[in-house]
Amino acid sequence: MNSIKNMQNQIHHSFLPLRRYLLLVAALCLAPTFIYSAGTNTKTVAHYKVSSMAFTIGNVTTTQHISEDGGIASLYFETKTAVKATFLWMGYQQEIIEKGIIQEKNLVSYSRKGRENGTMIDIEGRLENSSFRFDVREQGGARSVIIPRSSYDYTTMECPEARQDFSGKAEVTLRVLDVEKMAVVKREYRLVRTEQYAVAGKEFPCRVVDYSDRNKKARRWIAWDGTTVVMYRQDGRGEKDSYSVQATAVNKEM
Repeated sequence: MNSIKNMQNQIHHSFLPLRRYLLLVAALCLAPTFIYSAGTNTKTVAHYKVSSMAFTIGNVTTTQHISEDGGIASLYFETKTAVKATFLWMGYQQEIIEKGIIQEKNLVSYSRKGRENGTMIDIEGRLENSSFRFDVREQGGARSVIIPRSSYDYTTMECPEARQDFSGKAEVTLRVLDVEKMAVVKREYRLVRTEQYAVAGKEFPCRVVDYSDRNKKARRWIAWDGTTVVMYRQDGRGEKDSYSVQATAVNKEM
């Protein structure tokens, strides 16, 4: 009986960081600071598997489209996450769609909609009047969270570690707007190494970066390919749990 109770407790605690992590899986994928020339029109689609406790429990598909409209270059991104995990009598289920637009290195629009364990998620955000405003609908009510643009350097959607200059620096600390938490955190980044990462039999150069803040701690395999940031893998680790999102395919189209 004690062994079953201990296993239940371990599974329960393992879902807590997994939940926090999966709510913002878009941030690990294809949301960059980017540079491209006028007329560039590219589309990138990446597929990921989600695993925890050595089990595959879901999948993620991200799509980004770079285009120019009215002389303004924009990155449109969408991430679809589907997770279903059941261990003994414990369970977790999530179906989320995240969308956003980045213009001139700034996140200007963001939404997260779907369900988590039967609970509706409906959040819309936008950059306006020098602030980022989140409108949240929950339990029949509505509230707004307003974050001054001057209070953060980047959002979690822009993956600054992919291009950050780590020369002569053990760590770099940035003010980051965590769009999941709708709050600014001080996030520490540390360059671990550079290496090749294999996806579907093909090798990709990337940098391995550890990051941590008061809410999250993880390691990322990430690269800047000249037009966008591509995330190949992210692992989160705790004392008794681990979880991983790994790319199974990355395809670019012109």
